Amino acid sequence: MDDIEILWAQEQNLMANQVIIPQDGNGYQPSEGDVVLGLDIQYEGDVAYIAGDFQYYQGEAIQTYSGVAKVNAPYVSGFFCFREGPPLLALVNRLLQDTSIPNPNLLVVDGHGIAHPRALGIACWLGVKTGLPTMGVAKKSLLRFSGQVGEAQGSLLPIENEGKTVGYALRTQTGIKPEYVSPGHLITLPVAKEIALNMVSEYRIPDILRRADQVARLNSKGETAEGWVNLGTLD
Repeated sequence: MDDIEILWAQEQNLMANQVIIPQDGNGYQPSEGDVVLGLDIQYEGDVAYIAGDFQYYQGEAIQTYSGVAKVNAPYVSGFFCFREGPPLLALVNRLLQDTSIPNPNLLVVDGHGIAHPRALGIACWLGVKTGLPTMGVAKKSLLRFSGQVGEAQGSLLPIENEGKTVGYALRTQTGIKPEYVSPGHLITLPVAKEIALNMVSEYRIPDILRRADQVARLNSKGETAEGWVNLGTLD
Protein backbone atom coordinates (compact mmCIF):
# COMPACT_ATOMS: atom_id res chain seq x y z
CA MET A 1 0.00 0.00 0.00
CA ASP A 2 1.06 3.58 -0.64
CA ASP A 3 1.18 5.93 2.35
CA ILE A 4 -2.14 7.53 1.40
CA GLU A 5 -3.80 4.11 1.18
CA ILE A 6 -2.51 3.19 4.63
CA LEU A 7 -3.90 6.41 6.09
CA TRP A 8 -7.22 5.99 4.30
CA ALA A 9 -7.52 2.36 5.42
CA GLN A 10 -7.01 3.47 9.02
CA GLU A 11 -9.65 6.17 8.63
CA GLN A 12 -12.08 3.71 7.04
CA ASN A 13 -11.60 1.29 9.93
CA LEU A 14 -12.33 4.08 12.42
CA MET A 15 -15.42 5.27 10.55
CA ALA A 16 -16.68 1.69 10.13
CA ASN A 17 -17.02 1.56 13.92
CA GLN A 18 -19.44 4.50 13.72
CA VAL A 19 -21.72 2.81 11.19
CA ILE A 20 -24.98 1.56 12.70
CA ILE A 21 -26.67 -1.40 11.01
CA PRO A 22 -29.71 -2.16 13.19
CA GLN A 23 -31.04 -5.58 14.06
CA ASP A 24 -33.73 -6.85 11.69
CA GLY A 25 -37.03 -5.14 12.45
CA ASN A 26 -35.36 -1.97 13.69
CA GLY A 27 -33.91 1.07 11.95
CA TYR A 28 -35.44 2.96 9.07
CA GLN A 29 -38.73 1.55 7.79
CA PRO A 30 -40.08 3.16 4.62
CA SER A 31 -43.59 4.54 4.44
CA GLU A 32 -45.49 5.67 1.37
CA GLY A 33 -44.82 9.37 0.95
CA ASP A 34 -41.36 9.34 2.53
CA VAL A 35 -38.89 11.55 0.67
CA VAL A 36 -36.00 9.63 -0.87
CA LEU A 37 -32.92 11.32 -2.32
CA GLY A 38 -30.89 9.47 -4.95
CA LEU A 39 -27.30 10.61 -5.52
CA ASP A 40 -24.88 10.18 -8.39
CA ILE A 41 -21.78 11.92 -9.69
CA GLN A 42 -19.85 12.43 -12.92
CA TYR A 43 -16.32 13.72 -13.43
CA GLU A 44 -14.55 15.93 -15.91
CA GLY A 45 -10.91 15.93 -14.84
CA ASP A 46 -10.74 17.16 -11.26
CA VAL A 47 -14.24 18.63 -11.31
CA ALA A 48 -17.23 16.71 -9.94
CA TYR A 49 -20.77 17.20 -11.22
CA ILE A 50 -23.13 15.95 -8.54
CA ALA A 51 -26.85 15.35 -8.88
CA GLY A 52 -29.55 14.54 -6.37
CA ASP A 53 -33.02 13.37 -7.37
CA PHE A 54 -35.95 13.58 -4.96
CA GLN A 55 -38.86 11.17 -5.16
CA TYR A 56 -41.68 10.16 -2.87
CA TYR A 57 -41.31 6.53 -1.84
CA GLN A 58 -43.52 4.47 -4.15
CA GLY A 59 -44.72 7.77 -5.56
CA GLU A 60 -43.96 10.50 -8.04
CA ALA A 61 -40.70 12.29 -8.76
CA ILE A 62 -40.29 15.66 -7.03
CA GLN A 63 -37.25 17.50 -8.42
CA THR A 64 -33.62 16.99 -9.43
CA TYR A 65 -30.76 19.30 -8.39
CA SER A 66 -27.17 19.45 -9.57
CA GLY A 67 -24.03 21.28 -8.53
CA VAL A 68 -20.31 21.44 -9.17
CA ALA A 69 -17.42 20.87 -6.78
CA LYS A 70 -13.65 20.56 -6.98
CA VAL A 71 -12.20 17.08 -6.40
CA ASN A 72 -9.20 17.01 -4.09
CA ALA A 73 -8.48 13.28 -3.82
CA PRO A 74 -7.20 10.77 -6.40
CA TYR A 75 -9.15 7.74 -7.50
CA VAL A 76 -7.92 4.66 -5.65
CA SER A 77 -9.90 1.42 -5.87
CA GLY A 78 -11.53 0.58 -2.54
CA PHE A 79 -11.15 4.15 -1.25
CA PHE A 80 -13.78 5.79 -3.41
CA CYS A 81 -15.44 7.49 -0.44
CA PHE A 82 -12.53 9.90 -0.03
CA ARG A 83 -12.86 11.12 -3.62
CA GLU A 84 -16.62 11.00 -4.06
CA GLY A 85 -17.76 11.62 -0.50
CA PRO A 86 -16.92 15.33 -0.06
CA PRO A 87 -18.67 16.47 -3.30
CA LEU A 88 -21.75 14.38 -2.47
CA LEU A 89 -21.79 15.76 1.06
CA ALA A 90 -21.53 19.31 -0.29
CA LEU A 91 -24.67 18.76 -2.38
CA VAL A 92 -26.59 17.13 0.46
CA ASN A 93 -25.67 19.94 2.84
CA ARG A 94 -26.78 22.56 0.32
CA LEU A 95 -30.12 20.81 -0.09
CA LEU A 96 -30.59 20.43 3.67
CA GLN A 97 -29.96 24.15 4.18
CA ASP A 98 -32.70 25.17 1.74
CA THR A 99 -35.96 25.32 3.67
CA SER A 100 -37.97 25.21 0.43
CA ILE A 101 -36.66 21.69 -0.28
CA PRO A 102 -38.06 18.74 1.70
CA ASN A 103 -35.60 16.96 3.97
CA PRO A 104 -34.96 13.39 2.81
CA ASN A 105 -35.88 10.42 4.97
CA LEU A 106 -33.40 8.21 3.11
CA LEU A 107 -30.34 8.59 0.89
CA VAL A 108 -29.80 6.08 -1.93
CA VAL A 109 -26.26 6.27 -3.30
CA ASP A 110 -24.80 4.92 -6.53
CA GLY A 111 -22.17 2.82 -4.76
CA HIS A 112 -21.68 0.44 -1.87
CA GLY A 113 -22.59 0.37 1.79
CA ILE A 114 -21.07 -2.28 4.05
CA ALA A 115 -20.51 -4.66 1.12
CA HIS A 116 -16.96 -3.35 1.01
CA PRO A 117 -13.59 -4.91 1.96
CA ARG A 118 -13.33 -2.64 5.02
CA ALA A 119 -17.11 -2.32 5.56
CA LEU A 120 -17.09 1.36 4.62
CA GLY A 121 -18.39 2.13 1.17
CA ILE A 122 -19.54 5.57 0.07
CA ALA A 123 -23.07 5.00 1.43
CA CYS A 124 -21.62 4.31 4.91
CA TRP A 125 -19.34 7.35 4.73
CA LEU A 126 -22.22 9.62 3.75
CA GLY A 127 -24.53 8.13 6.36
CA VAL A 128 -22.05 8.73 9.17
CA LYS A 129 -21.38 12.28 7.98
CA THR A 130 -25.05 13.24 7.66
CA GLY A 131 -26.66 11.08 10.33
CA LEU A 132 -29.29 10.01 7.77
CA PRO A 133 -30.33 6.47 6.80
CA THR A 134 -28.40 5.47 3.69
CA MET A 135 -28.11 2.49 1.36
CA GLY A 136 -25.95 1.68 -1.63
CA VAL A 137 -26.94 0.30 -5.03
CA ALA A 138 -23.99 -0.54 -7.28
CA LYS A 139 -23.47 -2.08 -10.70
CA LYS A 140 -20.42 -4.14 -9.70
CA SER A 141 -19.49 -6.01 -6.54
CA LEU A 142 -16.30 -5.32 -4.59
CA LEU A 143 -16.60 -8.70 -2.86
CA ARG A 144 -16.75 -12.19 -4.28
CA PHE A 145 -19.88 -14.28 -4.01
CA SER A 146 -20.79 -17.79 -5.10
CA GLY A 147 -23.40 -18.95 -7.57
CA GLN A 148 -25.56 -17.48 -10.28
CA VAL A 149 -28.48 -15.19 -9.49
CA GLY A 150 -31.79 -16.59 -10.73
CA GLU A 151 -33.31 -14.91 -13.77
CA ALA A 152 -36.59 -13.88 -12.12
CA GLN A 153 -37.10 -10.44 -10.60
CA GLY A 154 -36.33 -10.56 -6.88
CA SER A 155 -33.86 -13.44 -7.15
CA LEU A 156 -30.78 -12.89 -5.04
CA LEU A 157 -27.55 -14.29 -3.69
CA PRO A 158 -25.90 -13.24 -0.43
CA ILE A 159 -22.63 -11.33 -0.50
CA GLU A 160 -20.52 -12.17 2.53
CA ASN A 161 -17.53 -10.65 4.27
CA GLU A 162 -15.81 -12.35 7.20
CA GLY A 163 -18.68 -14.80 7.54
CA LYS A 164 -21.43 -12.17 7.65
CA THR A 165 -23.99 -11.39 4.96
CA VAL A 166 -23.36 -7.74 4.08
CA GLY A 167 -25.25 -7.36 0.82
CA TYR A 168 -27.18 -9.00 -1.97
CA ALA A 169 -26.62 -9.57 -5.64
CA LEU A 170 -30.22 -8.73 -6.55
CA ARG A 171 -32.09 -9.19 -9.80
CA THR A 172 -34.23 -6.08 -9.97
CA GLN A 173 -35.63 -6.90 -13.43
CA THR A 174 -36.20 -10.31 -14.99
CA GLY A 175 -33.41 -11.27 -17.37
CA ILE A 176 -31.34 -8.13 -16.73
CA LYS A 177 -28.01 -7.98 -14.90
CA PRO A 178 -28.28 -7.88 -11.11
CA GLU A 179 -27.57 -4.91 -8.90
CA TYR A 180 -25.50 -5.06 -5.71
CA VAL A 181 -27.40 -3.74 -2.72
CA SER A 182 -26.13 -3.13 0.80
CA PRO A 183 -27.09 -1.00 3.81
CA GLY A 184 -25.00 2.05 4.56
CA HIS A 185 -26.24 3.42 7.90
CA LEU A 186 -29.35 3.15 10.10
CA ILE A 187 -31.06 0.61 7.82
CA THR A 188 -31.12 -3.18 7.59
CA LEU A 189 -30.21 -5.30 4.59
CA PRO A 190 -33.74 -6.76 4.16
CA VAL A 191 -35.24 -3.26 4.11
CA ALA A 192 -32.59 -2.02 1.66
CA LYS A 193 -33.44 -4.95 -0.62
CA GLU A 194 -37.16 -4.18 -0.56
CA ILE A 195 -36.53 -0.51 -1.29
CA ALA A 196 -34.28 -1.37 -4.24
CA LEU A 197 -37.02 -3.57 -5.70
CA ASN A 198 -39.80 -1.06 -5.04
CA MET A 199 -37.98 1.88 -6.63
CA VAL A 200 -37.33 0.40 -10.07
CA SER A 201 -39.80 0.61 -12.93
CA GLU A 202 -38.62 -0.64 -16.31
CA TYR A 203 -34.88 -0.27 -15.83
CA ARG A 204 -32.22 -2.10 -13.87
CA ILE A 205 -31.37 0.69 -11.43
CA PRO A 206 -33.77 2.65 -9.20
CA ASP A 207 -35.41 5.51 -11.07
CA ILE A 208 -33.96 8.10 -8.70
CA LEU A 209 -30.41 6.97 -9.51
CA ARG A 210 -31.14 6.86 -13.22
CA ARG A 211 -32.44 10.43 -13.21
CA ALA A 212 -29.55 11.63 -11.04
CA ASP A 213 -27.09 10.01 -13.43
CA GLN A 214 -28.73 11.66 -16.45
CA VAL A 215 -28.67 15.12 -14.87
CA ALA A 216 -25.08 14.79 -13.65
CA ARG A 217 -24.07 13.88 -17.21
CA LEU A 218 -25.98 16.82 -18.68
CA ASN A 219 -24.36 19.21 -16.23
CA SER A 220 -20.88 17.83 -16.93
CA LYS A 221 -21.40 18.58 -20.63
CA GLY A 222 -22.78 22.06 -20.03
CA GLU A 223 -26.18 21.03 -21.35
CA THR A 224 -29.55 22.08 -20.01
CA ALA A 225 -32.95 20.44 -20.00
CA GLU A 226 -36.28 20.84 -18.28
CA GLY A 227 -36.84 19.23 -14.92
CA TRP A 228 -33.69 20.04 -12.97
CA VAL A 229 -32.22 22.93 -11.03
CA ASN A 230 -28.59 24.00 -11.42
CA LEU A 231 -27.18 25.01 -8.04
CA GLY A 232 -23.85 26.13 -9.48
CA THR A 233 -20.67 25.83 -7.43
CA LEU A 234 -21.07 24.10 -4.08
CA ASP A 235 -19.16 25.25 -1.01
